[in-house]
Amino acid sequence: MFACGRLPGVVDPSGVSTLDELSGLLRDLRRRQARRVRSSPLSLGELAARTGWPSAAIGAYFDGRALPPAERLDALLRLLGATPAECGAFASARSRIEALAERVPARSLLSALGSAPLGPLAADASPSGSFAVGPAPARPAAAGPAPAGAAPAGAAGPGLPLPPAPIGFAGRAGAIARLDRLVPGVRAVVLTGAGGVGKTALAVHYGHRIADRFPGGALLLNLRGCDPTGPLPPADALRMVLAALGVAPADLPLGMAARTGLYRSLTARRGVLLLLDDAADADQVRPLLPAAGDSIALVTARAPLTGLAAAAGEDGAGPPTGRMPPALLSEVDGVGAVSLDVIDRTEARAMLAARVGVERVGGEPEGADRIITACGRSPLALAIVSARVALQPEFRLGAVGDAVAEVGALAWTYARLGPAARELLRGFGAHPGPDFSAADATILIGRSGADALAELVRAQLVGAVRAGRFAMPALVREHAAGRTPPKERKALQDRLVEHGSEFAILGLAMRRRRYRDAWRIADEVDGQLDAEGRWDERIAAQGVAIRAAEHLGDPALLARAKRAQSAAYLRTGQHEAALRRLREAADCFLAQGDPAAAARCRQDLAALLESMARFAEAIVHDELALALFRRAGDVPGRAAAHAAAAWHYALAGRAAEAVAHGEEALALHGGRGDRREVAAALAHLGRVHAALGERDRSLERLRAALDRFAELGDRLDEAHTATRLGDALDGAPAIGLWRRAHAIYERLGHPSAATVAARLGI
Repeated sequence: MFACGRLPGVVDPSGVSTLDELSGLLRDLRRRQARRVRSSPLSLGELAARTGWPSAAIGAYFDGRALPPAERLDALLRLLGATPAECGAFASARSRIEALAERVPARSLLSALGSAPLGPLAADASPSGSFAVGPAPARPAAAGPAPAGAAPAGAAGPGLPLPPAPIGFAGRAGAIARLDRLVPGVRAVVLTGAGGVGKTALAVHYGHRIADRFPGGALLLNLRGCDPTGPLPPADALRMVLAALGVAPADLPLGMAARTGLYRSLTARRGVLLLLDDAADADQVRPLLPAAGDSIALVTARAPLTGLAAAAGEDGAGPPTGRMPPALLSEVDGVGAVSLDVIDRTEARAMLAARVGVERVGGEPEGADRIITACGRSPLALAIVSARVALQPEFRLGAVGDAVAEVGALAWTYARLGPAARELLRGFGAHPGPDFSAADATILIGRSGADALAELVRAQLVGAVRAGRFAMPALVREHAAGRTPPKERKALQDRLVEHGSEFAILGLAMRRRRYRDAWRIADEVDGQLDAEGRWDERIAAQGVAIRAAEHLGDPALLARAKRAQSAAYLRTGQHEAALRRLREAADCFLAQGDPAAAARCRQDLAALLESMARFAEAIVHDELALALFRRAGDVPGRAAAHAAAAWHYALAGRAAEAVAHGEEALALHGGRGDRREVAAALAHLGRVHAALGERDRSLERLRAALDRFAELGDRLDEAHTATRLGDALDGAPAIGLWRRAHAIYERLGHPSAATVAARLGI
């Protein structure tokens, strides 16, 4: 990262030792920069576009929720016009804060999080694309409502809680005994079996049983191996796991190799239990295997993961097979396998009794046996049928068993749903995404879907996977899709395209040739994808928006999509692609008759090139921005462009041009009668002169700026400028200016009072 500017400093965080203090000074720098070069502070979106970082991460830096990485802090200071002295002082303050944090005993991943249990079907719902991290409980947790004050699903933090232990879990004594023998000696255990045999239920139940061995918490991620939308890509899975382990989107390294290395490092240091549900194949799981250490993965899959699971011993435990890449042999002690079939009759009877009542089963033993037989001893079928029976105490078990035997568990349950719930189940079967929202429920049935959704949850046909998101087991989804006639399916999907706003719907909108809806959806999901660090998907979404705009022949929409995709490219470090898209966006804005928007793209290009230390190229775009602002008649834009050009010319060592542009910015603000911007332009000129080594001229401009701020009653900028001048002087003049600044900061209750007090020794 290139060096900061050369103006003698204003802000000195030498006494800063907390995130709150650091973030307060960053906000000061942001306001100061706004006074110099533009009419309002750089927004989080503008900073995101210039840096390639998520706006959510930048916001966290400014409000004290996160400590910027060293390189990011340097880049941010540079964008905010920091001086070398300020850069060095901020770097020292950051190191100080980090060192203090390291002295505090590390908490478990989830110690600060509450519980957000999934719905009744949580253990069998195969939550789609979701993850859940929870503290290690001392004993299996009972399902129930989240405790008061619990962090909601999706809240900021390392992740979401592990779902509650499944209600009515019974049996599997043999499988649990095998797991008990395997777990101490392997890094992963793969649970295999057909759909509906209860692999996820066993994994969650056993996870609660052993969770107290893992102080780092427990994580659940659905890999969507059998989902009709396709398996979760390994890169996305790894990103989600890292996010669940507390890695902020802004801090995710680029590339699979770097992310895998970070993941292995984290799991080697922290004892973490990973539940990887519904794996497609060994290639999907391999990057998610923990490193040697105290972490372990429980994996569920319908088929054996050839090349991953070992085949030594009667339980399948042993060293990795010869098919495993050599790189993993030193990282994974072993992989065990446990095969599951349907439960036996004794276990099935215990499960039914746990769900509908011991007395009821004991009073109708033959009827209970008929239900068990009709369900084929499938845990999923038994769970669905028993959920309905438990709600209907008047049902005779024998009659239920006969009815289920005739039509099947799912058909029997479907027939007993209310009309709205049946309609919604068919709608969910037509949904193109791996999971769906409560809002989708309303869209699909054309009226409030809350009651229908609640009925499906009670029937154990749908389960909540996180706040506002729901999923169905693969077998239920297949049944629902089969009940949706083609004409109804098309109408349902058309509703989603017209009213929905989810990434999963984008492809559907394009296939339907609903190009304006496709562009709208991409625009609406852009912020969410950015905040969640789903940058590859963000690039893809804006690619869809670009194609949609091209089909529409709309240059304004095309320009906006290209500008948004440039920001997404920056997230992944693809600077050249970002530059290309910004150039194209500028051309598109110009083609549709918006020179001011084109000028702002040129300003973005200049800022990006500045961050790459390509100052000569930045100047080219500054000059283009100036010409476009002149064409648009945008005087404030011209002034801002002159100020930016002045700085870039100064960085390039071209003194005459730098000063000329700075003076022009000053003249434009003066001509508009904007006294505040005149003061800011004077301060900016002081910065430019300092960067050119012209100390006397710098001090002259700074003194003039100080007088203007004082006349305007702009106390904060007066204090900032007084501090800067004091830093540039020695002896009594410096002390006098610092005292003046300190008095103002004290009256304002500003955190900079402490930093100036440190200069004064008070």
